[in-house]
Amino acid sequence: MFRHALVAVDFSPAWPVLKARLEDLRALGAEQATLVYVLSSRYPAVPEVGHREHYEERLRGEAAMLAEMGYSVDTQVRVGEPGMEVVAAAREVDADLILLGSQGHTRVYRFFLGSTAMDAARLTSMPLWLEPVGEGSAADRSGILLLATDGSPAAEAAEQYSRAIAPRMRQAIAATATCASEGCDREIADARAHLATVTEGITNAEPRVLDGDPRTVIVELARHLPAELTIIGKRGRGAIPDLLLGSTAEAVCHGAHRPVLLVPMRKGAI
Repeated sequence: MFRHALVAVDFSPAWPVLKARLEDLRALGAEQATLVYVLSSRYPAVPEVGHREHYEERLRGEAAMLAEMGYSVDTQVRVGEPGMEVVAAAREVDADLILLGSQGHTRVYRFFLGSTAMDAARLTSMPLWLEPVGEGSAADRSGILLLATDGSPAAEAAEQYSRAIAPRMRQAIAATATCASEGCDREIADARAHLATVTEGITNAEPRVLDGDPRTVIVELARHLPAELTIIGKRGRGAIPDLLLGSTAEAVCHGAHRPVLLVPMRKGAI
């Protein structure tokens, strides 16, 4: 499912968290990793070209450690906007997953990690795994998978990934948010019918119909469970669909403070 992961490395507190997640991804078929460090053009001046050798050496050291896990590893140092460069690098090396940290401990880390994560989320056409730093880190292992779906075509690929990952989790919850109050019988019936299809054949799956704004209730559920991983589809509509994330997906990426797998709408199976 995830053979080749491109990992955004910044040597901040995010990196140990990402390394821990890479160990888990081996069980999902990951065997190749590309480590990318971006000399960010967000600084007042781009770091001197001479810094490249320093970071190349550091990446080689990390690559050697990942090789001990069984990974085949390549490294790159790039210059530019971090989110854009990470997505571009993933396309160039034909990765099937982007792994990067989000949020961060300090105000500076929150700015750089947060903006890089959201830039990548809007630009990517491949699955993006966001690993929070500080809260809900890779050290937390609840064994609970949460799929957030609205039954639309934008959610189909996310549903496929959840079916593949669910057997490796202790519990899988498929949730949709709609009007679930009195007088919403039709909405509830439609939601239950779709969730029954999504969870069919998954013995550890539980469907849940939530009442309320999905931007709020999905985030609250992810944090309350707490979910080890929340999977959600990326909705793309309009003339530039790759730049459209969807309000619910963006709320989950920002507010869940749990690992999120964002899956863009695309044709074909996993």
